[in-house]
Amino acid sequence: MARDAQSESDHGKISRRNFVRAGGAALAGGAALGAGATPASASTASGLFPRPRAGERIMGYHTLGRTGWQASDYGVGTSRLRESAVVRYAVDKGVNYIDTAEGYGNGQVERTIGEALQHIDRSKVFLNTKLRVGADDTKETILTRARASLDRLQTEYLDAFGIHGPSTVAALNNEAFHGAVAELKAEGRVKYTCLSYHGPSGSRGESMVDVLTAAAESGRFDLMLLVYNFLNHEESDLILAAAKANNVGTTAMKTAPGVLSHDPVDSENLTESQQQYVDRMVGRGRTHEQALAQLQSRAERSKETYDRTQPFVQRYGIQTDEQLRLGSFHWAIQSPDLHCACVNMPDFEMVDKVVALSGTPMNPAEEELLEEFASVLGDQYCRHGCNTCTPGCPHNVPVSTIMRYAYYYEGQGHEKFAMQKYAGLGSADASACKTCSAPCTGACPHGIDIQPQMLQAHSLLTLA
Repeated sequence: MARDAQSESDHGKISRRNFVRAGGAALAGGAALGAGATPASASTASGLFPRPRAGERIMGYHTLGRTGWQASDYGVGTSRLRESAVVRYAVDKGVNYIDTAEGYGNGQVERTIGEALQHIDRSKVFLNTKLRVGADDTKETILTRARASLDRLQTEYLDAFGIHGPSTVAALNNEAFHGAVAELKAEGRVKYTCLSYHGPSGSRGESMVDVLTAAAESGRFDLMLLVYNFLNHEESDLILAAAKANNVGTTAMKTAPGVLSHDPVDSENLTESQQQYVDRMVGRGRTHEQALAQLQSRAERSKETYDRTQPFVQRYGIQTDEQLRLGSFHWAIQSPDLHCACVNMPDFEMVDKVVALSGTPMNPAEEELLEEFASVLGDQYCRHGCNTCTPGCPHNVPVSTIMRYAYYYEGQGHEKFAMQKYAGLGSADASACKTCSAPCTGACPHGIDIQPQMLQAHSLLTLA
């Protein structure tokens, strides 16, 4: 891995101390501890991952396909970005890739990035944004939306502009979109074309490997964002091979697929997050007793998974979910065919921890940890982008989509967002699984018991 060949600039530099003094993002701690864990130095206690050092910068850079851009091996994923100061801090550390989309926060994330860009040398950052293209969109509507994104981002140009989540191979050839891109390129407002896809958003969508392999081979897309993690890489490896063969840049999302913590419920002494859950349930019509019962049921399911992880958690000295996330991030950049892993960096502390992984190989203990995690919990994790089980469903339940929403809820802690997305499925939710004869049994190639998982997800994500 080569160091950044670009010269450093003091333009817009700001120290971590000044960030704090200026009222930037809070230097909050990482993930919640597992039951019985000790908090002191938890994220580095086992010595599994490189420890952040003062003045440390990004060490790994990869050529982003035919764009020629030397991309930092970690980029800023922005779907949950809140503080512009964190973007500035990451860029000061050598991160030079920012991925965003029109739909993140209904445009607010683009505004946040725009604030950061006013203090950053624009030529040192690769910035792309994306939008969903509907059947009613025309070249003119897409141009209007693209220019609105440029305004929110406060930039004269986008390094890449793309389609966010096309659900079929046919959608890749939307002429309204490509016509708009051609005009934006002629104006100097867009350099390259990109797309992102994490699998079908409904039962009839096409698989991630079909859509993104076709995109790589089409010649119309210069880079792509795909799901890639140690539990979800079989199809992604095929996509990476197609991208390499066609000199397409590759970036990864959803790089951390699991959690290790268990949050027991004491009805007389609820944690802050548990109380928020109960309040939300009551606010939506449940009684206090019903909300507590649902919370307890959720905790029991979590405890079952937690118990399965304990033998290797104790063997490797893992104490926090954050350690597993860092190991997952580290695994992703080991692939020579993946150019950049876009990860959520909500605060300065996480920026430091991610940057410490840059350009470093995994050690044997890390590899063994993830291999054992995969063997213990591989049949509990629904692979994003897979739709193998859906053709045999008599109710057209979008299994992968629902499990992705459950992942947002439990794996990422975005409970309200996950419930809103699930509610948006309407009658296509998992309620039909309650009385179904389960012809999906045995259909998952990874051994997931689909009907119980669907019922658990339905209970988790709805008040019904």
